[in-house]
Amino acid sequence: MPRQRNARERAELLNEYGHRLGARGDDERALSFYAQAAQADPAWAAPWFNIGLLHKYFGDWAQSLRANREALLRESGHQGACWNLGIAATALRDWRSAREAWQRYGLPVEPGEDALEIDCGLAPVRLDPDGRGEVVWCDRLDPARARIRNVPLPDSGHRYADIVLNDGAPNGTRRIGEREYAVFDQLELWQASPYATFEAWIETAQPDSLAALAERAHRDHGQAQDWTDSVRHLCRACSLGDADGGHDHPPLEPVGDAAGARWVGLAATDETAARAILDDWLHAHPAARLLQFRLAVPAGAAD
Repeated sequence: MPRQRNARERAELLNEYGHRLGARGDDERALSFYAQAAQADPAWAAPWFNIGLLHKYFGDWAQSLRANREALLRESGHQGACWNLGIAATALRDWRSAREAWQRYGLPVEPGEDALEIDCGLAPVRLDPDGRGEVVWCDRLDPARARIRNVPLPDSGHRYADIVLNDGAPNGTRRIGEREYAVFDQLELWQASPYATFEAWIETAQPDSLAALAERAHRDHGQAQDWTDSVRHLCRACSLGDADGGHDHPPLEPVGDAAGARWVGLAATDETAARAILDDWLHAHPAARLLQFRLAVPAGAAD
């Protein structure tokens, strides 16, 4: 018993060193200390979970899957290891392992080899969380994947209908009406969308008429979004917290040479489809003028 207690104490000390190094951003050395902790006490799940966690943030999915499996061998009910195993398996498209992980977590998922298709509802996801951190609304396809339903801003590099791999830890909130939704951070692009993003600057005395542009885009299974009103630049504290519960933020600055025009994002499969959407809308709204139009983000590669 004393030898076992000493092994755990040494492992806890090494594990704590790993935490401290990780907090300073020294992830490679942190990983080394977690590995030493796992070796010091082979029966302890915590170091293996921490190894899997770091590999998740590295995007090293095979190693993350392996480490989380090791954690679950030592502690079968470890909820964090179950969830991160599910994320890693989803990234690898290992549906059998993903289903097993969500089952062990306690979700009503059937075993099998087929891809998961679960309606997990609506959720905001933060793209590029270490960079611009744009938050977009998504349809959650399962606990680890979400399909973007907004038209993301061009500098995000993302597109309408991209499927992203999302983390499971909430990081801020957004509201629609009285309902509050947890924000999840993107881990990586899981599947690129076949839609391209186009920018249009439209002069119109009736901004509400742009709702009809979105309706026209939906007929082609695309999307249109008036970024002028729908985009807010938040400080980091509000973005990571409650975007509606903090202080005021400055309005969106005019973009390009068309100051005063509406800045619109349009998702379409190609330029011909995008121009057809705009032409139909302009024909129905002859007082409006298209000032500028350009491709902003090319369509993703076909699978």
